[in-house]
Amino acid sequence: MPGFVDEVSQDIVRGWYVAEDQWAPGRGVVISVNGEDRYCDLCQHARRDVLEAGITPRAEVGFLAFLELQVGDLVRVKAGDTGRLLGGGVSVVMPADASDGFLNAQACADLPAFRDIIGPLRASLEILAFRPLFGHRGKLSALCVETPAGKRVVHCQRPRLNAAWLERLHRQVLMPGAIDAPSLEAVIVHGETASLVVEHIDGQVLGSFPETSIEASTNDREQAYRATLASVLRLSTASWPDDMRSKLGFDSFSSETANADMPAVEADGVETTGAGKKADRRGRHALNRMIREVCLSALQRGRWRELGLLLRMTRTLYRLPRVFAHGDLHPHNVLIETRTGRPVFIDWDHAGMLPPGVDLSRLLLSVPPALAESWLGEHRAHRLGWLILTYFAQSQRQPDFHATEAGAYLRRRFRELARRSRAGPAATSPVR
Repeated sequence: MPGFVDEVSQDIVRGWYVAEDQWAPGRGVVISVNGEDRYCDLCQHARRDVLEAGITPRAEVGFLAFLELQVGDLVRVKAGDTGRLLGGGVSVVMPADASDGFLNAQACADLPAFRDIIGPLRASLEILAFRPLFGHRGKLSALCVETPAGKRVVHCQRPRLNAAWLERLHRQVLMPGAIDAPSLEAVIVHGETASLVVEHIDGQVLGSFPETSIEASTNDREQAYRATLASVLRLSTASWPDDMRSKLGFDSFSSETANADMPAVEADGVETTGAGKKADRRGRHALNRMIREVCLSALQRGRWRELGLLLRMTRTLYRLPRVFAHGDLHPHNVLIETRTGRPVFIDWDHAGMLPPGVDLSRLLLSVPPALAESWLGEHRAHRLGWLILTYFAQSQRQPDFHATEAGAYLRRRFRELARRSRAGPAATSPVR
């Protein structure tokens, strides 16, 4: 069940939460500050807006915690019963005049939440102000920094091998393929970690696009999704150099990204044996783990017909040819650029050669299947991969998905497509 944090300030944390058992006593939230649990509050304040929205049959689902917080404190709000983050549940306490979300570096860089992240960057970047960027699971994943040369995004303290692989991905795949991704401008190496400095894109994530209540926004949202789908299909045609998937590789940070007007950046070659192989497998491991979990769930529940269908889907999926894919293309990893409206893909850690439809299924998971399929065009392999992987992803989320109308639709369309045209030749790069 949902919940949301409406306000975080130096004085209060306010929001609402509806527990899975809506009538259970002791429903509440846990508030942590800078990683330390500091407060527990019961959800007992009346929220007529939540009631009128039909989310809950009772109004007493709100919480209002009076706290003494400091500017720069990192606040997380979790459900007391499940430990899950609430929507908007990660916030930084901002000064009253910081409407753009940026903190002054001189005043806030040494605060506990940011000291260890910003400290290693100071020798290479002159940071005037910064804005923390959080992943969709609430982890502090990057910083948007204001420098004398303009804004940049810094993906901080990646393992050195992972950073070397990502630098090579940008240099050998994304740039030559003219793929819509922020350009990599520099790599700052410090010890066993490295930070990637990339172009700042002024835009809005697809998951919240557009942030307006106007009815016309529905058309804008559909256009944004359609433009993103076209980019995904172009992405699948990009070439994947042999040395990106080699078992052993010698990776070094190129001189272009190692210098990049940042003289303090370490630019020596770094031997990273096996870095490409391990990174290339990240997306495949996630895919295989999902398939195993769904099949095991059907087996444990004794749903033999469902298990048979899942195994046929798996066999069909593994026989599809592999294409280059982002690997984790949920709507919060797509930015719609404000000036041009073009979709830009971020966070490439799971990229690799994967079955067609991997990116489409992740991107369209919240879209009704019949509508999503109408957007896909006549790309048979992508449509088939999307059908199969959407069925698996929804089954992982909802154990009874097979009994829903959407589940029945995907099963029927899979059987129709499988009968009409059997899967193509065996994959040249099988999932392992």
